[in-house]
Amino acid sequence: MSKNLLLSWIFVLLTVGSTWAQGRTVTGTVKETSGEPLPGVSVVVKGTTNGTITDLEGAFSISIDEPETAVLVFSFIGLTTQEVTVGNQTKFDVEMTSDVKQLDEVVVTALGVERDERSLGYSAQQLKSEDLTQVRETNIVNSLSGKVAGVQINSNSNMGGSSRILIRGASSITGNNQPLFVVDGVPLDNSNFGTSNQARGAGGYDYGNAAQDINPDDIASMTVLKGAAAAALYGSRASNGVIVITTKSGKGKKGIGVSVNSGVTFEKVNLLPSYQNEYGGGTSEEFAIDPESGLPVVNFYADQSWGPKLQGQQVVQWHNIYDYEQGLTSQLTTSPWVANPDNVKDFFQTGVTLTNNVAVQGGNDEANFRLSYTNKDITGIFPNSHMSRNTFNFAGSTKLNDKLTVNANGSYVSSRAKGRPGTGYDDGNVMQQFNQWGQRQWSNDLHKNYKNPDGSQRSWNRSSIDNPDLVYSNNPYWVRYENFQDDDRERFFGNVGMNYKITEEISVSAKAMTDFYTDSRRERLAVGSIRTDQAQGRGYYSEDVIRVKEDNYEFLTNYNKTFDNEISLNAFVGVNRRTKSYRRNYAETQDGLSVPGLYTLTNSVGSVIPIDDGYDKIVNSVFGSASVGWRNMVFVDATFRNDWSSTLPTEGGQNSFFYPSVTTSFVFSELGSLANSNLLSFGKLRFGWASVGNDTDPYRLAQTYPANPQGGFGGNPIYTTPNTMNNSELKPETTESFELGLDLRFLQDRIGLDATVYSSRSYDQIIPVQTSAASGFVYKYINAGLMTNKGVELMLSGTPIKSSGGFQWDVVVNWAMNRNKVVELEDNLETLRLGTAPFAVTIEAVEGESYATIYGTAYQRDENGNKIVGDDGLYLATEEKVALGSAMADWTGGITNSVSYKGFTLTAVIDGSFGGKIFSTTNMWGRYSGMFEETTANNIRETGIVAAGVKRDGSVNDINVDAKRYFQHDNGYNIAEADVYDASYIKLREVSLAYKIPNKLISKVGIQDMVFSVVGRNLALLYSEVPHIDPEYAVSSGNVQGLEGAATPMTASWGFNLNFKF
Repeated sequence: MSKNLLLSWIFVLLTVGSTWAQGRTVTGTVKETSGEPLPGVSVVVKGTTNGTITDLEGAFSISIDEPETAVLVFSFIGLTTQEVTVGNQTKFDVEMTSDVKQLDEVVVTALGVERDERSLGYSAQQLKSEDLTQVRETNIVNSLSGKVAGVQINSNSNMGGSSRILIRGASSITGNNQPLFVVDGVPLDNSNFGTSNQARGAGGYDYGNAAQDINPDDIASMTVLKGAAAAALYGSRASNGVIVITTKSGKGKKGIGVSVNSGVTFEKVNLLPSYQNEYGGGTSEEFAIDPESGLPVVNFYADQSWGPKLQGQQVVQWHNIYDYEQGLTSQLTTSPWVANPDNVKDFFQTGVTLTNNVAVQGGNDEANFRLSYTNKDITGIFPNSHMSRNTFNFAGSTKLNDKLTVNANGSYVSSRAKGRPGTGYDDGNVMQQFNQWGQRQWSNDLHKNYKNPDGSQRSWNRSSIDNPDLVYSNNPYWVRYENFQDDDRERFFGNVGMNYKITEEISVSAKAMTDFYTDSRRERLAVGSIRTDQAQGRGYYSEDVIRVKEDNYEFLTNYNKTFDNEISLNAFVGVNRRTKSYRRNYAETQDGLSVPGLYTLTNSVGSVIPIDDGYDKIVNSVFGSASVGWRNMVFVDATFRNDWSSTLPTEGGQNSFFYPSVTTSFVFSELGSLANSNLLSFGKLRFGWASVGNDTDPYRLAQTYPANPQGGFGGNPIYTTPNTMNNSELKPETTESFELGLDLRFLQDRIGLDATVYSSRSYDQIIPVQTSAASGFVYKYINAGLMTNKGVELMLSGTPIKSSGGFQWDVVVNWAMNRNKVVELEDNLETLRLGTAPFAVTIEAVEGESYATIYGTAYQRDENGNKIVGDDGLYLATEEKVALGSAMADWTGGITNSVSYKGFTLTAVIDGSFGGKIFSTTNMWGRYSGMFEETTANNIRETGIVAAGVKRDGSVNDINVDAKRYFQHDNGYNIAEADVYDASYIKLREVSLAYKIPNKLISKVGIQDMVFSVVGRNLALLYSEVPHIDPEYAVSSGNVQGLEGAATPMTASWGFNLNFKF
């Protein structure tokens, strides 16, 4: 496949350069009524396919064989089409006026079909290139935040980390809930491949979701197909919606053009926990006394900050002992017992991201091409963190004759990363140390010297004054410079296609598509590291190589015809064959490293047991669509798709599943007097219904036996029986949905309203349920369960001010509400566990409740809701775990304001999420250990605390308890509710100030267009109910959400962009 694609690419490249034609040329300029030039206007010789588009100055040039009788047609979305006879003229000045009866854009829909938005019977929101690149994000998913109604984004500050995207809620209980990404018709893999521990906040590295390989600088448009009706043509992968991306091309560019986009951003931590600075490390407020020197000594062994008050006392601290042991001092010395308020803040550095893109494009009437290169270089906020990504993109098309056109698109992406931050409750994550085991007196500068002369680790947490063995935690600089990971990924995705026009109405097309990548990961732990599960401090090294490949072969027959200028028919039928393969080769050292500092598998003390895993999957499909329009006012669409999947049983045809959809739209503003209304510019009603599905993972039909990499016999791996029994009778999950929408535009499109209501039900869920112990298994996969989503989406757009002097203010507001419910699971099954946090809570799918409900112990309360305290003055916990709220947001929204005047454009995006819960391990241990400011507020360490509540007898509590007992009782393992918060937030997501340099200043040096901008992202957390952390945090892109564990702090970035073309 890959070799054939390469040969086809070479063919296209050669033909692109060889088919440029010559002709008699006419030129001209197209302008708006204001006199401003109009770029992007289509200029076509009527009755032919000979055409071009205007450049940034509104200029065009076109070769015409018979100019005396030729008619030029000028068209642009939202403007009145004009026709001009050429005759003897060689130069034209054309002025185009607004056509308020036209909708303002053409939308790229399923399978890359371009449709006028008025004809769509479903919700599809499109973003342009500038919406995604003005304020760049490393992960393209994050660029959607606050811009699309019904789309929820959860991200984190990890370098190259995961972002989770949900469209209209979750539809699958245990399966994938992420939308399908399609680039130029190529379905892209968006897997995460994180470990189960990393997904639940228990440690590991976040390697990110694979969609971040999509380069924003190559995107021309992005369409979000939200409902099943919009995405049904993609079959079994469409139940979660589709993100359709069209990349830039050389279409409409006469000759050769070059564009350059260069930017730099600086990233700094802007949200850290509020630490207390009154008390140092220890478990009591007294120092121990060294019997030999008689000096007061710090309690090194303590992993808490309930120690003596920080008042400048002279005490023996950890670095004093090291200096004495290494002969730097002649006797044991002391140093002042004082706080270092910025010891966490000063650990982080300013991150720097450099992005440089250059693109060359060109073409004529017969062929076009675009070739681009993008380099992104990232220095992270953590010491010893770096990431780079190089992207090469090509797009080309050539018309070989009047009937045959061939094209090719492709991207090659090469990524490297070193020193990704550890995540979750794990010693590889320095934030866990800072928020639990770190102490307020230690100095960041002293920790930078993290090695002793013999190479052993040097840190603050000695076992005792005479025992240098470390406990609990590694030095954070040791973690960053000795226990780091590195990884690289090589990826190519692209397609080669052809289109053959049989008649004016009938054409056929064929396309071959591929997406393949190799992801190589290496992780290490240095000899001398403490509290490691691997080899208990004797060192560790692992290699993990993941290979994913998907090929699609597609053939389409298209029919397009208009009857009597009233009825239009656009139809196609097609077939597709999809093959996907996955291979994983994993190996890790056993029993430690023979030679410290040498990280190879051959340096293992014990025998290395490599593990090979993988699967193959094939889906064959037939699909079709028919769209009928009447008087450009009434449209009815019907689609179908039938998939045959290799992951489902063939007996009884259960591997075959049929997905239909029906949509309709009615443009009522074309009726009668409404057609000439000065108030209503446009009005449309739409309705859609669809049924789509979601098949299962490979190898769930027959039993398999996985190998265990951490155990073996005689050098051979041990193969184990999994806990879950497979099922040879599985069938696909199915989602049925409908939506009703209204689109209104007023006052020549100065005001717009788009409203949608929808409802979906997902049944035949593939879930594991408990089975008889006699089977030898704990669970068995079955089809059961029903989950629903119901919601409302609103988008309001307007131009409150538009003056003749050039001042314009545009605003877009989007709001969406989704109500999710697990209606039923299975007989005798009321709850299904999705994940378990390292402490205190679980994430459950519970019958009758919203998806992803957090379960844990709660405060006991009386009938009035008052918390009940026991005889010891501490709160009482429920005996059983109870529902503490769902991780799913109740509603989301965003506001985009843009003000422009005389070349300046100021844009700001504010977005928010409201409702939903989050369990915070940071808050749990930060209070338990006495690190956070609330543990010293109002002098409570001296005076104690009286818990607000009532006693068992209903009287008001008056029992005073020690602050340490209070916080360590509520937090820790006792009452999970104490650390569950409302996850609502509002953020200032994006700000940009752009200035378009006047053409008269740059045209003399050959530059056609130049824009300089100042940009910022995630500049402020405007509202939050969660103390100390970013409530938006996503531990991974999987289904286990609502958990936070020692999260990387929220960061803000700002910088500069320069874009110019010539």
